[in-house]
Amino acid sequence: MAQVTTTPTSPLTSVARRWKLTTALVLVGIGAGVGAAYTTPTVYTGEARVAVGSQSLDARVVAGYSEAIAQLASDVSRYVNDRQAQSDLEPVLGDLAGDVERVSASPIAGSSVILVEVDAESAAAATRGAQTVAQQLVDEVNSTTAAGPAELLQQYTDITNQVAAAQQAASMAEGALSAAVAAGRSQAQIDAARAAAEQSAAALDVLEVQQEALSAQYRNAVTNTPSASGLSIVQEAEVSRTNASSKLQRYGLIGAALGFFAALLIAVLLERRRAESNGTGTAEQVARPAAAVDVARTGAHAPEKAPSGAWRP
Repeated sequence: MAQVTTTPTSPLTSVARRWKLTTALVLVGIGAGVGAAYTTPTVYTGEARVAVGSQSLDARVVAGYSEAIAQLASDVSRYVNDRQAQSDLEPVLGDLAGDVERVSASPIAGSSVILVEVDAESAAAATRGAQTVAQQLVDEVNSTTAAGPAELLQQYTDITNQVAAAQQAASMAEGALSAAVAAGRSQAQIDAARAAAEQSAAALDVLEVQQEALSAQYRNAVTNTPSASGLSIVQEAEVSRTNASSKLQRYGLIGAALGFFAALLIAVLLERRRAESNGTGTAEQVARPAAAVDVARTGAHAPEKAPSGAWRP
């Protein structure tokens, strides 16, 4: 029996020959991937923006202010720690705290704005978490900065009342000293009255210096730009993006790839089985025509083999 050698078919050729099967399996894979995407939770990203320092034009005309405030924003953003922030959100969010996956803060390049982001499996947790983290950052940083105009005004009012009381005490002490001298009191009494007057005058001088300092601080806080280290929320928290579309694309692409590989495997197996069956049939078909050609050449059927020693014509 003749042996027939066949050229192996490439896997891509096998797939191309069965393009209907390949298309069907790829579509099934895409459908399965999209279905799997809908079963996984969607991640929402809540975003809030915090500004560092003054945003007025008067501050930005100062040489080097923009570079310094951008560096300060980079330093302040490190106050937000993922694990610590998630722990701080638990008492605020309650049951929604379990939806939070990530908390981060990063400066926007070349600006004084810090981007606070919270990734969560629900929009409510993402927005409330971002707003809470941003407010906590503002409160923490501002608590370490200088007092604001309202607080300075209250301090100035308090010191003014103390100055008035000290002036009255110093005036009374001075009057007591004058009365002691005029009445011809003893030297010990006059010295005691003089010491009390000097002590009251010294206390008044100290309070007046503090009053002048607070007055200058209050005027600067009202008329000048705010402190460079002060923080303020410039954008309330809102959902900035979700992973819904990217999740569908990713899972759909994975499903299509799995469907194509399944079609490739099936096509290769079917092609191998087809080659094996065709190889046996072809060998038998090649042997039969060869015997027919020999008969045609001799004009008769092939003679049977004569026994050994028999007469041959």
